[in-house]
Amino acid sequence: MSEAPGIWFVYRSHYEGPLSRRVRRLDAPSILAWFSQKMSEAKKAEDPHNVHEAELGGYVYGFGTVFEAVAEHGLMAPKSTAELEKILREHLYVEGGAGNIRIDEHSLRVLTDDDEVMLAYFFFDDEVARKQPERVAWLLHEEPKLPEGDADGPFTPPFEPELILPRGEGEGTTYACLLTSYDGESIPGQAVAIPGVRLPDLASHLRTVVPTKTPASWSKEWLDTWPVELRLLRAMIEPGQISIAPALAKCAAYPLREVVVETNHTLLGVGAHHHAEAEFYKVGTAFERGGDPTKAIVQVGKHAALFCPHTSSAFGHEQWILFDDRWAAAHPALAASMLRYAHGWDPLRDPAKPLPVESEAEQKERAWKEALAGRMEEAATPYRTTTKFAPGDLVDHTKFGRGLVRRVDGGKIEVLFKDGARLLAHAMPG
Repeated sequence: MSEAPGIWFVYRSHYEGPLSRRVRRLDAPSILAWFSQKMSEAKKAEDPHNVHEAELGGYVYGFGTVFEAVAEHGLMAPKSTAELEKILREHLYVEGGAGNIRIDEHSLRVLTDDDEVMLAYFFFDDEVARKQPERVAWLLHEEPKLPEGDADGPFTPPFEPELILPRGEGEGTTYACLLTSYDGESIPGQAVAIPGVRLPDLASHLRTVVPTKTPASWSKEWLDTWPVELRLLRAMIEPGQISIAPALAKCAAYPLREVVVETNHTLLGVGAHHHAEAEFYKVGTAFERGGDPTKAIVQVGKHAALFCPHTSSAFGHEQWILFDDRWAAAHPALAASMLRYAHGWDPLRDPAKPLPVESEAEQKERAWKEALAGRMEEAATPYRTTTKFAPGDLVDHTKFGRGLVRRVDGGKIEVLFKDGARLLAHAMPG
């Protein structure tokens, strides 16, 4: 990191080299000062839309609109972060609306898209970089190569990644950050953890286990199973190989993007390992790979690996990052920032935790509580088949407990109990 005063600009874009990022150091004491200077220049520039490009290293989607507005409307340069925020929310073009603009005294974070892929860009000062390396270290990592090294001691991930099962029989955990995309929803990616195995033993582990799979909730024809990248890696590992490097080289030549976009890829590589490679190649032969395998980057160390396949001439590279807990213990800030990068678009704000999924029994109990809200203390009529009930009556059943009559249909009543609705007889002759 530079010791001279300045701020950082990072453009997260699939069009920007092997790591899909552009990093620039800007000579300004603060984000506010940089924008104030550029806005002053925009008023005098022949082409205000491009006044920022020399310093930011090129085009940034939608960013020039704010400087066009400054020149067109004669806007005053902001003197506070609040004034800058107002200008940006009113004049910066962002797909998705102003809610995708997040700003404070030390940072500006923006999410947008160009109708093809999602894009994000960030400005932040040295205070952020110094105090929160576990959030921005990967953003500032410019070389398509991971540092070597490992260490004893625990590594605690910043959140609980999805587990890839079955778990291994050894120690430690291997983490995978899959910065891949197959449609317009291209950011952030996916972060997963493979428990019970470290990177030196990953190849043998993948060969010996069978991916877990269940029918997808939205379709009987699709499966919920491992990420396709890990299934492809598993398929490309030859018997007896102890390193994943040769398999990654084979992955670089496989038309994965085309297969994922055009087929039901969830059926591939979910069975025994000796069938997996043939399954992928049988489908893959129908497609021509859009990228150039010779431009792929494969770096495999003892405890960390970086794979940057070249996917197409338009969208450039993607990234698969694998590292285990020993590497993470030696590089905790970089490891944590990688996981965050694959988990959410904004490195300075963690995504909201997903709400727990209710079981069917929990859903029924919640509906029952909502229906009886405020009436739990009311007297209920003991249920008897000879008693006549009306909608809204409270019933006390010896087996099902307290319930609410929801409707009457002749000699039947529908009663909502804690475990669900039931049809019961009523008003029967004594």
